[in-house]
This record gives sequence, C-alpha cells and structure tokens, in this order.
Amino acid sequence: MDLDYRTDYWDDAELKQEFQRYLIDIFGLDLSLWDKMGFWDRKYRPFTYFKDGRLISSVNVYSMNMRVRGRDCRVAQISAVGTQPEYRLRGLNRQLTEKAMAWAADTHDFFFLFANVEAWPFYKKCGFRQVEEHKAVIEVTGRPPRGNVRKLDINQSDDRELIFRIASGREPVSDLLGVTNTRLFMFWCLYFLKDGIYYLPDLDTLVLAERKDDVLSVCDVVATQIPSFAEFYPYLAAPGDKSAEFLFMADKMQLGDRAATAPAEDNGTHLYGTFPFDGEEFILPLTCHA
Repeated sequence: MDLDYRTDYWDDAELKQEFQRYLIDIFGLDLSLWDKMGFWDRKYRPFTYFKDGRLISSVNVYSMNMRVRGRDCRVAQISAVGTQPEYRLRGLNRQLTEKAMAWAADTHDFFFLFANVEAWPFYKKCGFRQVEEHKAVIEVTGRPPRGNVRKLDINQSDDRELIFRIASGREPVSDLLGVTNTRLFMFWCLYFLKDGIYYLPDLDTLVLAERKDDVLSVCDVVATQIPSFAEFYPYLAAPGDKSAEFLFMADKMQLGDRAATAPAEDNGTHLYGTFPFDGEEFILPLTCHA
C-alpha cells in the first residue's frame, strides 16, 4: 500500500483537521472545543498513516508527568487507536503501535491504556497485560452543606480562567499515582465532568465530583496544597450521603482505617513494562484518561 507516514504534525492545519475528523468518525469524539479554547496539547503525539490527505490509521501517545511513589517521572498512555473500516486487518495499527512505543521507550517509565473488550486480544499481542483497578470507599454521615462553595461553569470565561489558574499550579492529587497534566485536566472539565466542578474559596481548591443516589464520587481534587477529605467534605455534603468513593489513589485524603476498597469500573486498563504497583491494589486517576 502506498501510504504516507506522518508524526508530530499539529502545525499542519489540514492534517490536524483531518485527525479531528477521524476522531469523530471512529470514536464519536469532537476535540474542536478543546482546540478552540486553547488547550490542545503537543504532548499528545500522533503516529499516523495518510493516503491522499485522508487519515487511514493512527495511534497516539499522550506523554504525561506523573508522581509515582513520591518520584516524578514520565509515563506514556496509548490512545485513539483506530483504522478506517476498509483498511482494517492489514496490520496497520500494529505497525504504528510499534513505532509509537519505540519512540517513547527510552524516555518513559511505563505504558498504559484503556480499551474496550474487543481490543483486548490486539493489546495482548502487543505485549500489554490487562489489570483490575480498586478504589477507596468510606462510609459518611450525611449533613447539610457548610456553604461558601461555588459550582463553576466551564463555558464562562471567568470560571474557566479560575479553573486553569488552579490547575496550572496544582500538586498531584496523590504521591503514589498522581498526574499534573493541566491541558488534559481541562479536557475533562470541558467534556465529561463539566457539571461537577466545585470551587471552595476557603481552601482555594477545586473538587470535581458527582453524586449518584447516596454515593459521592470524588473524581479529582485540585489545589496547590491538597486538603484532606475531612477538610473539604463539609462543603459538598448532602443529607442523604452514605458513602464516598475516590477515583484516584486516596493517600492524601487521610482516610485512616475508615477506608475499604472495592473494584473500580472496568476500564479495560492495560499496562506494559515494569509497573510499581504490580501485585498491589491501585487505581490510575480518572482525569489521566485520554
């Protein structure tokens, strides 16, 4: 096949636009808002085959800074792996995955990805292993909220600037497994967690959270100094709360012996390479998913 291999092409407006069309066609994901708002991230690197300007197949590496057991390192997430239907079963994604991982191998500590079950056999052939994640869960006593909390609207420029300001100076939510990629965090605020962004002025802290029935799901806590759960929960409490769960490693939440663990939602989490938590319970932070 006469295909044009390209990488690191975000400065080419036509190729970048074609990549965005590919994401819509294959994954139903429109990144134009993320781009328009100025949060497109060059750490999100494509490895792509084109034919006559049309994107045929692509694999992407999101290079991110992560705190792992107190050490700052770089890790690589494989994402947006796909091929146009008429070009599938020709090994294109396998070739591009090998190119992407070869590029990242010497400068990243390990690889991870999230995949639907249909893709698991492919990633197994590429050397990845599927693993289960576990989240911390505690019982709580519901109560009326303390007040002085503001729900933010990411579509309002003042709120968006506030979110970006805090995210840009954040420390990792966990010293065990915590990321600080500001632009990826803004992606989550724009798309998937936009209805649950809370600002606590007393603590100068953002808490991203969702409530389902009597369970408070804490998705991320963003601040220059992470408050404990006991410090920020009164601002977000509700009378019907019975438990809270944490979609990140909860070491900074200071839960003590109150915490139990439960299997997290099956995200098809896969790892490649030496992982510091092999054989232990862990969860990769929700807002590191690309």
